Amino acid sequence: MELRDQNGMTEAEFLAAYTDKHYPAPYLTADVVLLSEGTEVLMIRRKGHPYMGCWALPGGFVNPDENAAQGALRELMEETNVTGYTLDDIYEIGLFSDPGRDPRGWIVSDAFLVPVKRGDIHFKAGDDAADAAWIPVEKLSEMPLAFDHRKVLEKALKLYASLNLAAR
Repeated sequence: MELRDQNGMTEAEFLAAYTDKHYPAPYLTADVVLLSEGTEVLMIRRKGHPYMGCWALPGGFVNPDENAAQGALRELMEETNVTGYTLDDIYEIGLFSDPGRDPRGWIVSDAFLVPVKRGDIHFKAGDDAADAAWIPVEKLSEMPLAFDHRKVLEKALKLYASLNLAAR
């Protein structure tokens, strides 16, 4: 016997009639903080709008056939040519969803930390990146960053410290 709700509908009937007109869907992106031993972050310089020419974390839109962590690793590869990391190598920093965080509209980002050793990383700007570079953490406060990436970096550094990853 199929369950029916207060309107007498089965789940299949409910889903067939469902419309999301009252709840517009946000777009989902994923960002990556590739942090070298707690002292440097691999950043990209944006090739296009918005924030063209600004430094940003590697990241971008998540595809419908992947979860946010998979999208983060794919975007890292597309924008920096850094490969070899798996879902076991990353730590979720959190979801960033403040209104206005992205001038293109309602776009939320799930951010991830990938702790690395600089010598293990070989990168080259690709895809949406005009350039890529290691930026010392202490210099980030002086630089204009795209989106809410300063907030993402602050949380990433706290997560890194709390996990005591430097001791590994």
